[in-house]
Amino acid sequence: MITKFKVSGFKGLKPLELPKLTRVSLLGGRNNVGKTSVLEALFMFFDRLNPQMILRQYAWRGVRVIPLEAEAMWAPIFYNFDMNKAIIFEAKIDNAIEKMTLKFNPNYTSTKIQATTIGTETKASQIRTDQPSTPTYSLDIKCEREKKTILSSHLIVKLNELGLQVDHMEKNGRKAVFLGSRAFVDTNEDAERFGQLDIIGKQEKILEILKIIEPKIKGLSSITKGNISLIYGDIGLNKKLPISYLGDGVSRLLSITLAIATSKNGLVMIDECENGIHYSVMSKVWKGIGLAAQEFNCQVIGTTHSYECLHSAYEGFTGGMEEDFSYVRIDKDDDKIIAKTFDYHLLEAAFNANMEVR
Repeated sequence: MITKFKVSGFKGLKPLELPKLTRVSLLGGRNNVGKTSVLEALFMFFDRLNPQMILRQYAWRGVRVIPLEAEAMWAPIFYNFDMNKAIIFEAKIDNAIEKMTLKFNPNYTSTKIQATTIGTETKASQIRTDQPSTPTYSLDIKCEREKKTILSSHLIVKLNELGLQVDHMEKNGRKAVFLGSRAFVDTNEDAERFGQLDIIGKQEKILEILKIIEPKIKGLSSITKGNISLIYGDIGLNKKLPISYLGDGVSRLLSITLAIATSKNGLVMIDECENGIHYSVMSKVWKGIGLAAQEFNCQVIGTTHSYECLHSAYEGFTGGMEEDFSYVRIDKDDDKIIAKTFDYHLLEAAFNANMEVR
């Protein structure tokens, strides 16, 4: 579990430190202070072996197409678009310090004959004979644990190609899932996760949590038609219905719970947790999220703009779960971004004193 995270040089974060994270942490603050950027930084820290580690973030924000050029693809993740300075992530995980550094290399040349390239894809089948040569660019990625190198790789872009060349890698068994605020539900992904739980007989745990929002639901099934898989729910009608027909809240909670249940020892990030969920059931939803995080030993970090969401989380983490929850308010002072952490008891005192903590 990550208990501390520091990021420097990533997007608008120069720098930002989260000194205390718990099993479930909720990030709040005004618009444009960097809440989503913190989640993206955390996800990138885990997604280090994915050639699309940066492109996926643009998709979550609604950007569907960008030029296959280093400046267009990579400059937006650097502070002030300055690719001459490094991006640094540092995390305390299970009492060990891990550090990840990304540096732009405008003249990358591979020196490793045995290097492995992951996910390289050629987009074009033709090339002009009179076009000028195109240099190879890379983001050089280095990860260290307690100052020992555990990953050395290069995210490469050259003519019509994008890939990840790995020089050295130690196994990383941690799994991370990002649930964006704008992204559509991937029904195939949800169905695959449900299938993983169905095999080991854990699907009833998912059903119990869904009943918080839809008490009529009696059972769940994963059904494939063609290339599309959907999860159907039995609510006592003469036929089962796709879960999406039961409302955005049920679909959102299902995606969250499935992600937690299939990320044992991992991390699930939820941008704008309150989306699609009515405030009247929000405290029960947080209770369910907390129980699922305990059951499957998963860490959850989310963002919110909503006072109701924050107060509901405070209400949901009772009955011995108080130490599992923390709230982090992110504030911006000129170009400096700072984080203030409220544990459960400090948050309780703030609410009792009618303090503004959002």
